[in-house]
Amino acid sequence: MDRPTSGASPGEHDGRELAAALRGLTAHRDRTDAQRTTLAGAAATDLVADLVAAVTNQPDMIVEDALCLRLGTVLAEAEQSPLNDRPGPHDLAEALVTAAAAAVAAAVDKTAPWRVLTAVAGILPYPNSEAADDAIARLRNTAGGHASPTSPGPVLTGPVLWTRDRYGSRFAVTAPITTAEAPMRWYLWDIDACGHQAFTVDSGFHGTSAAALARWQAGVGPIAAAGTELTAVDDPSLLAQLLPAELGFMRVGGENEAQLAEYHRSRRLAETVQQAMSSPGTDSDDGLDAVAAVAEFTTWLRARDTDRQELPADLDELATELADSWSINDIGPVFATCSPHRVALSVLHMRDFYRDDFADQLLALLPDWTRWLAARNATPPDLADRCLPYANGEPYPQIHADRTGPDYLARVIE
Repeated sequence: MDRPTSGASPGEHDGRELAAALRGLTAHRDRTDAQRTTLAGAAATDLVADLVAAVTNQPDMIVEDALCLRLGTVLAEAEQSPLNDRPGPHDLAEALVTAAAAAVAAAVDKTAPWRVLTAVAGILPYPNSEAADDAIARLRNTAGGHASPTSPGPVLTGPVLWTRDRYGSRFAVTAPITTAEAPMRWYLWDIDACGHQAFTVDSGFHGTSAAALARWQAGVGPIAAAGTELTAVDDPSLLAQLLPAELGFMRVGGENEAQLAEYHRSRRLAETVQQAMSSPGTDSDDGLDAVAAVAEFTTWLRARDTDRQELPADLDELATELADSWSINDIGPVFATCSPHRVALSVLHMRDFYRDDFADQLLALLPDWTRWLAARNATPPDLADRCLPYANGEPYPQIHADRTGPDYLARVIE
């Protein structure tokens, strides 16, 4: 006897299974989000309580700095937890606003809680800065004589300065910033544009622009930073591509404790800089793009190689893939830059992205690619020669990779 069937076709059965799987994934994500929200709320409540107790007689600048340091510790500890129990910076930012506002509402003496809430509003980027400002306005309307004075938040108080290393792919950006009841200090962003986006690998306040430059030069190294000087930013569009932005759950991750301490403030001050630079200045052109690079490189290589048989028959196809792999961050003005770090990251990318045999063909062209870029950029020989070992496959000692990929946030000394 035939077994009864449900009457569903194989396609309908598969569709129901897929829908059930998607519902399961959604439920799991919702549970994970709820767990992270709960953990972030508890951590933020403890952090705010500790800070309220500690800041009674401290100036506002110390309150903000202490808040950032405590955030770095809390987030670094969270990074050691299982993934589902790991609230990220965006989770903690939302929880901080709630916890700081609740502390103000619950306190009899609101002086210290107000200062903590003001500090929270001063370091968080949009949209959490807006939520903190809304909480301040709401609480001020109900606080009567206990209301906190209005804080203007961080203010840019002079020209933004920058420089780049001799390879052209590592940037220092520093800006004079004034915060509530604090003297002007210079905030530094140390930005590495060798990876698949521009990564801020070091940031923080310094007393002078010279001190900020010295900090950056120490992190870049004496060879790559030799002769660098700060000048006024003359390309706001490139600056906008370099400065960090809040990416929420899309962040790459892997920050160390010092980077996590400045995670929010570096983004808030980047917003402040971009909003204040009302004069557009003169944007540079987008530089070399992948299409032009292919044409230039293949022409250079064919003219340089007197024995055409040594060149692959599909050189144009290979050069196109090589150029696309070289330009994974899509920051036009840094396309033509070439450093040991960038070469080594490109090798890892191609090994990971392409089949082994095709990656081998691409990487066989990489030494000539670096020589062409060096000739095009008039790169000093001492710099160009430092790229070749990694183009030939030598492991780069300062790149540490795991199953998630290389450490893009490493402060590499070249």
